[in-house]
Amino acid sequence: MTEITQISQWQASTATSAVYERLLASLGTEGFGPEVRHSVFSLTGGVQRLYLFEATGPEDTDLQYFCGERGLAQIFPAYRKWYLPRDPVCEAYEATPRCSDVVLQKVRPAAIISAGFRRRVFDDAGIIERVSVIQRGADTWRGMSVARHCSKGRFQDGELDALIGLAGIVLPMLPFNRRRRSATQPPDVAELEQRFAARYPGIPNRERQVCARAAAGMSVDATARELGIAKTSVLTYRQRAYQRLQVASSLELCALATH
Repeated sequence: MTEITQISQWQASTATSAVYERLLASLGTEGFGPEVRHSVFSLTGGVQRLYLFEATGPEDTDLQYFCGERGLAQIFPAYRKWYLPRDPVCEAYEATPRCSDVVLQKVRPAAIISAGFRRRVFDDAGIIERVSVIQRGADTWRGMSVARHCSKGRFQDGELDALIGLAGIVLPMLPFNRRRRSATQPPDVAELEQRFAARYPGIPNRERQVCARAAAGMSVDATARELGIAKTSVLTYRQRAYQRLQVASSLELCALATH
C-alpha cells in the first residue's frame, strides 16, 4: 500500500499565487507545461520527472505534459501495455470517488509489487519517491505527479505543502488546457482523410488522400513522395477533386474539411 493523505483545504502560498496569471496566459499553448515545470522547480529542491494528466480509469490516461531525463519517453509503450493498470496511482483514484475529492499520494519503490515495473520506472532511473496530487473532476481524475532522484532525497513537508498549493491552481486548469489545445490544433492528415470520406463519400480513395494532404498544407512534391506516386499524378488527382468539390484552391479545400 502507498501513503495517501486526504486534502480538505487547498492553501496556495504567495509564491504560488504569483504564477496564476502566467498559467492562465499559457492555457492551450505549448507553454503551459513548461510554466508548470518552472513553478515546480521554483517551489522545491528539484525534481527528476513531472507529469500532468487526466484519466477516466486505471487503463485510460491522457498524458498532457511530461518532462524528465533523456530516454524517458522510451519506456512509455511498455508502461501503457504492461504497467498502467498496476500503477499505485489507481489507489488514489479509489480514494477520490466523489467530485472535488483531493488526495496526496507518496509512492516509494518498495510499494511497487511488480518487479519489472519497479525496475524500469523507478530503480533504473534512481527514482526514490514519486508524489502525486489527484483531484476527482466531474468526468475525469486530474493529476500532477513529480518524482525525486535519490541524489536529492525525499520531499520535505514544506515542499509537499507548496506542491499541494500549486496543484490547487494547476489541476482545475487541465480540462480547459486540453479543450483549448484541441480547438487550436489543426487536424492531421489522417483526420482530414476521415472527414473527407465522411462528408464526400463519392470521392475516390486516391483523390481523398491527395485532398487531405493539400488541405494540411503539404506541397505537391511532399504529397508525391509520401504516397509513392508521380507529381503529375498528384496534380491530376487534385484537379479532379477540385472539380468534384467545386473549389479552386487548397484554402477552399481546407475550409470544406474544417468547418
